[in-house]
Parts: sequence; structure tokens; C-alpha cells
Amino acid sequence: MKRFFLVSGLLTLMGLHPLLAQPINDECLGATQLTELTNWCSAVAAYTNVDATPSGIINASCFPAAGEDNDVWFSFVAVATDVNINVIGNTAQAAGGTLENPQFALYAGNCGNLTEIQCASDAFGANFAETFAGPLIIGQTYYIRVDAREGNEGTFQLCINNFNQIPEPDSDCPTGVVLCDKSPFTVESLIGSGVLNNEIDPASCIQTEFSSAWYKWTCDMPGTLAFTLTPNNPTDDLDFAVYELPNGIDNCNNKIELRCMASGENVGSPFSEWEPCTGATGLALSSTDFAEFPGCAPGDDNFVAAIDMEAGKVYALVINNFTNNGNGFGIQFSGTGTFLGPEPDFEITPELANQCDIDLVTFVNTSIIPPGLTGSYEWFFGEGASPAVATGPGPHEVLYNSFGNKSILLRVTTDEGCIVSLVRELYIEPCCDPATMLDISLEDVIDPICFGEEEGAISVSGTGGTPGYQFSIDGVTYRPIGEFINLLAGDYTIYIQDIKGCMDSVDAVIINPLELIVDAGPDQTINLGEQTELDGSLISPNAPAVVFWSPPETLDCTDCLDPDAMPFSSTTYYLTALDELGCTDVDSVRIYVVPVRPVYIPNVFSPNADGTNDFFTVFGGPAVQGVLSMKIFSRWGELVYNGRNLPVNNEGAGWDGTFNGERMGSAVFVYLIEVQFIDGAVGLYKGDVTLLR
Repeated sequence: MKRFFLVSGLLTLMGLHPLLAQPINDECLGATQLTELTNWCSAVAAYTNVDATPSGIINASCFPAAGEDNDVWFSFVAVATDVNINVIGNTAQAAGGTLENPQFALYAGNCGNLTEIQCASDAFGANFAETFAGPLIIGQTYYIRVDAREGNEGTFQLCINNFNQIPEPDSDCPTGVVLCDKSPFTVESLIGSGVLNNEIDPASCIQTEFSSAWYKWTCDMPGTLAFTLTPNNPTDDLDFAVYELPNGIDNCNNKIELRCMASGENVGSPFSEWEPCTGATGLALSSTDFAEFPGCAPGDDNFVAAIDMEAGKVYALVINNFTNNGNGFGIQFSGTGTFLGPEPDFEITPELANQCDIDLVTFVNTSIIPPGLTGSYEWFFGEGASPAVATGPGPHEVLYNSFGNKSILLRVTTDEGCIVSLVRELYIEPCCDPATMLDISLEDVIDPICFGEEEGAISVSGTGGTPGYQFSIDGVTYRPIGEFINLLAGDYTIYIQDIKGCMDSVDAVIINPLELIVDAGPDQTINLGEQTELDGSLISPNAPAVVFWSPPETLDCTDCLDPDAMPFSSTTYYLTALDELGCTDVDSVRIYVVPVRPVYIPNVFSPNADGTNDFFTVFGGPAVQGVLSMKIFSRWGELVYNGRNLPVNNEGAGWDGTFNGERMGSAVFVYLIEVQFIDGAVGLYKGDVTLLR
């Protein structure tokens, strides 16, 4: 059973306009949780804001005041310090959906107390919105609110990359960013070509350096290296080159080009011809070519072959945004080779801390720094930690004011500027304080209006214990809001947990209303041209209801329970009931039509004005609509009669046995007759008829 919402209280058939169901993540409390956070994109058109309703939350800072609020919600638990989020709608190339002018905001906190962190809005018709945010608190939940300008609705693709901070990009090779591990990262923007203008050899496939970033690394463990570069703006054209630096990581002279990629648009040609050279690019283990030049030659695919790194050798990567619009990119590495850099590590004592005993947790640095390098240390101890951050190798003593999983980040930065991060999990055990009594109260239970609908709701509140309450409807997943919506009828247990781990629960029952039931009756079989009565019935226990049948074309009424039907072909009729509460039920009945086409054509007639058989006419059953044409020929093939649009079963219609006003004598004649049936079919009949005088 599906529920409809009426604009007015009048139940008039002409006023029924059913709406599509709201998206499941229409409200913050129903946010869709994102669990894959590393260079992840949803499927194209995976999400929608069609028929989303206003959240009642103040507009984000970059959302225009005008326009309807059709927002939907997502959430994620941060696993790293920085995040890049993209909402892709109806872009010119590689469209992510149908949404135009998307906008979104990122929030911290909970659905009852949100704090805006970042905001992005497409005001230029690119149908794409992107932003970066950080630093995030690892282990904390964040919310993404997706909407569109001017009340636009449509489908969209959502992309997210939650990564740990690396240095800002540099457009010159000597001062380029040093990488010391293969962690993925995203760069917000590429602007300019640096102080050393055009460090790329003019003979290279790239030719000119526009908006660039340089990265360098030393190979630690030898092996293959591949990567994928994804433009933040799907329509951007990214180029790159990979070099060996024979003079070391601080000297870019005499660099040796190993790979070069600059394929892209064939100017003036249809997009279909150069589509393989758009979007993501990089080094691929499956590719065999070493370079692709501007344009899109046959066989180009925007990827060139992976390289084989040798231990101790230094390599460089320049990434150039040929589109030159300032947008950045994301990169993800693969292959068996590794980069030389620090190996961050630390020990935790005790490994499990007991909150009741108020034990200090000690973090001891055990990181390994390569010879010849020095490192600095930054610590982020996670939610509820005091202190929350620290610098230096430590050891550091930390006290947690809440239990649960804590994500601890150690960031090591070398004097070369490379950054490596390590995240480890620590579980602080809960321990209830018996001195305070935690209690949960049932505030409200809302039953669904329509039978079987996910419209129920339960609200609870907590008192006592140690505030910082969390609530759960399954005893597994907790959240700080004691309101649960979109529930089916049934028995529920709602749990509360305070900051010390004390727990309580309360039972609640959501009751189904009586069911609105409509029955369209049994299936039937009739012959073509016959009429039958449909046998609908209705049980409406909660409120008055109206009914309507569809399709209406072959029914004598659509708002009654027992209309007469005369379909011309097998037809399924739907009977819909709608009560004053907005509940509806639908049933169907199938009327099978057997195409029986009885036609009788006499083989003799006597046009002697005695009132019997005076005309040669056609007789037929209810499936026959009329005679399209009747042609009569003499034995020599002469056309003696040509009638059109004649009725059937009419003894005064047809051929009267004359030709050019003269009575024909007794003879045998040939006929050719086209008969039209009520379902549009035409039958051709031919034979002979005897005229008797």
C-alpha cells in the first residue's frame, strides 16, 4: 500500500496528484552513512534529491536565500584529517546525473546541534560543486547536506576522499613536495607555473607548463609504480610526466623523462572520437606505451605504462592542468615499489584504559627515521582526550573523559618536508558509575497513518547518569539524538548510554492501523466485442474513500466499483482506493480477450423486391465494425459494383443486383470484401455469389 498526499482536503478525482516517495536520506536523522572514504565515488546517478523536503535547518552560508530547500543528507566518520568532497550533476562531459547547480555543506556535531565547516555552491552552471575541509577530528561524525540552487531537483554522483595532510603543491621542481609513502591525497587547486617558468622540455609531449605541481620521492623497495590521477572537475584535462633525477632529490638538472601523457581533445571533432582521452589518467600496469601526445590518436586511452623503480633512485612527477582553470586533482598509487620515508609507530600503555579508574594513557614514540633525516612529531589523540594534541616525540600522558573507540594520529614530518601519518585505534573501556542512576523515558510514540508504511516514530529522553547521552534502536549503533523516524509497526527497545557507559532501556510499540483493502475481482475471459462487468470491492475501516479505475477508455464509469468493460484486446485494469487520510491501495484484474471474428457472407441472393434477400450484404458478430469496401465483378472481370463504408447486418444495404441502373440477369459473380473489426484489424474475404431472378 502506498500513501499519497493531497494538496486540499477535497477528494476529487481531478485533484489527485500522487507524489513520489521522499528519498530515504531526506532528513539529517536518516543520513546515508558513507563507509568507503578513500578516493571513493558512488555510481553515476546513485543519489537523488527529487521530492526531498525542507529540513528545517538554517541555510548554509553559501546557499542563496531564494529557492526551495530540497536537501538530502549523508554522514561519515573521519578516518583522516582532511577531506575533499565532490557533487557531480549534469556536467558537459562525464555527467554524474541530471541535477543542475548543485550545492552542499559540511557540518560537525549532531543533527540537533550542527556547526557548518565548509560550503560549496555552483553559481556558474557547471553543474558541479567541490570543496576541501580540514583539519577533521578522526573518529568524529560529520554530515554532508546536498541541495541545489533555485530549487532544482535531480540525480547526482557523490565523491569523497578522506586523506591525511600533505604539504601544499609547489610549481617548481627544486622546491617540489617530497613524498615518503604512497598514501592517496587530493590537491585543491593548481595555479601558475612557479618561479622557474616552463621546466618541461619543449620536445616533451606536454610542451608548455600551465598550472602545475611537482612531486619527488626516493625509491626504497624496488618494484613497479602505477597511479591514477582524477581531476576534481570531471571536464578538466590533466597532463603529466615522470622523470628520473640522476643528481639527487634536491637537483632537478639533467632530469630524464621516463613517461609523458598529454592526450586530450581532438579540436573540431565529435566528442565520441576523443572520449577515451578524457577523465582519469595515469600509469597503468596494463599499458605498454610510454607517451601519448596532444589530441587522441587511435589506441590512446589516457594511460601510459607503469615504471619499474630501482632502490635508491630519485623520481619526479609533474602534473599539469592543461584546462588551466585552477582546479586540482586526486591521486592514488599502486604497484609493488615503495617510497623512502619515516616509519611512524608508537606504543600505548596500558593498551586498554579503564575509565572508572581514571588511568592516564601513555603514548610512547617508536618511529623510525631514515639515516640522514630528522623528524618532527604531531599527535592527535582523538575525541574526549585531554590534552587533545601534542608535539614532540613524547612520551605523552592523556586522560579520556569518555569511553569507546579512539583514533590516534601520529604525523611525522622530515626536514625535507615529507609527511607520513599513522592512525591507530584505542578502545577505552566503559565503566558505569553506580553513584548516579541513569534513566530513559518514553516521550512520544507516533503510529503510522497508513497500514504497512514506514511512518512510525519514537522519541525518548534521558536523565541522571553522566550527561553526554547516546541513544540506539538496535543496541549497536548509538547517536546523540533520541528520535527515531521512518519506522514500521512493531515492538522496539530503545537504549540509552551515558558518557561513563551506564545503560538503560525502554520498550515501545508502534501499532499498525487497520488496512485499507481494495479488490478488483477475478480475472475473466471474453470474446472480442463482448462486454463484461468488473466486480470490485472496498474495505475502508479508517476513513471514507473514493475509487477510480484505469485505464478508463473502455469502461462506462471509472469511479464506481462495478463498471462495464469492453476492451478490444487483453487488458489489465487497476482499481485504486484513496481514503481521506491519504492512504491508498491498488489491485488489478486481467480481462483476456479472445479474437473471435465471426463473419457470414451469403452465396446467393434474389433482388426481386419481395423484401427477402433483395441485397447482397455482410452479416457479422459484435466484433465486426463495418464493411470498408465491397467489390463485385462479372465472370469477365468487369467491376459491376464498388461499395464503401457499408453497415453489417442490414438487409437493405449492399449490392442490389444492378449495374449502371440496369438490372443484371441471373449469373454468378465474384466478390472482394474488406471487413473492419472493432480492434482495428481488417479482414479480406473473397468468393462468389449467385444472383437469381
